[in-house]
Amino acid sequence: MTTLTLSKNDLRKKVQDFSCTKNPECELTEQSSGRISEYTEGLNALRKDASVTQRRGLPFMMASVVLWTGIMLSRIFMKDIHSMNLFVFMTSAFLMPVATIFGKIIKADIYKKTSNPVNKLGFLCNINQFLYLPIAMWAFSAHPDSMLLIYAIIFAAHLLPFSWVYDSKIYFYGSIIESVGVIFVAYAFGYPVATAFIVIMQLIVCIGLIRDIRRNDI
Repeated sequence: MTTLTLSKNDLRKKVQDFSCTKNPECELTEQSSGRISEYTEGLNALRKDASVTQRRGLPFMMASVVLWTGIMLSRIFMKDIHSMNLFVFMTSAFLMPVATIFGKIIKADIYKKTSNPVNKLGFLCNINQFLYLPIAMWAFSAHPDSMLLIYAIIFAAHLLPFSWVYDSKIYFYGSIIESVGVIFVAYAFGYPVATAFIVIMQLIVCIGLIRDIRRNDI
């Protein structure tokens, strides 16, 4: 008499196969899972292409370091609160030109016309922060002392979606740390130190992106 021994995995597979023969919907579920897997692989390929083409958004992060350095200097050397706040708005106009320059330097074609929707999504996420500027504009007249802090939170928060777009965790951690941290730093040490905090954090984000590019995109 022969004893047949089945492992738990073999037994589970046999039960599943038997269930599928009794339930036609099981096969449909497996087909759906296969299609979802294919779609996921295709989406990941699009994200990979966007990461390589856009250099994971590094030109914009490098530009932000320059602009926030200018904001930091304005807080150190300028005295009038309205002049300082106006300077903050003026720096926003230089985001695209400065990012374009850095894009040329690191060979990231931020204006490349492509059918990849992830590229378009990344661009829209970057421009999206300008839609929140009316909140900062309201603070400019209503609460001028708080305007810079509101602007900093808007800037930091808009980085979060890029953690998915470019598959870079540095965006996720940077966004949360900057959004929350700048509040505590501003109230504890003042706005000049808070702007320096943003500059340092953006430098860390840039270093993290360079590491990701060298590790995954080259």
